[in-house]
Amino acid sequence: MSESLITKKAIAQALKNLCRDKAFDKISIADITTACGLNRQTFYYHFQDKYELLSWIFYNENFSKITDGISFENWDVKFLEMLQIMQNEKTFYMNTLKEQEHTFESYLFEMAKTLFLEAIEALDRNNKLELEEKEFDAEFYAYGICGIIISWSQRGMKIPPEKVAYRLKRLVRDSEKAAYMRSRELLDQESFSAK
Repeated sequence: MSESLITKKAIAQALKNLCRDKAFDKISIADITTACGLNRQTFYYHFQDKYELLSWIFYNENFSKITDGISFENWDVKFLEMLQIMQNEKTFYMNTLKEQEHTFESYLFEMAKTLFLEAIEALDRNNKLELEEKEFDAEFYAYGICGIIISWSQRGMKIPPEKVAYRLKRLVRDSEKAAYMRSRELLDQESFSAK
């Protein structure tokens, strides 16, 4: 592991430790550097501000792990991993999502939208849907998943991650069935009109 990465991880851990007792918006760069025994210059060498640090934590300690090898076939397992990471760092995520929900949500939204777009394209075997409609549908489902996960966090993560992941999978599976039925209806209508 490079020295730079070790330093970034030390700074990140300091922020996470501070978030146990203090609201994110009340934590200063001086608090972070004091907690990890580094000076401000070292902090600013690695991060512009605490918001960039927070974004780095969200991405490197959560999203980069779950996006590696994610597909529509295993997305629910990867989302379960994300929920478990969040629950293991419950205080940190609940504290920071109160202040910086949009940073976390933007990563989650882009990942979910990409997955749903992939699934919709696979279901639309006859290319009946225009790209605009596919993107609209993918965004609808991505916003839904983002909303559920943010809400779960804000409510104290009381539902076990396994149950949340199962419910998300069930909803997506039911939506997949509905999309398949919609596609079949369109094909049947075309066949009937051709006769």
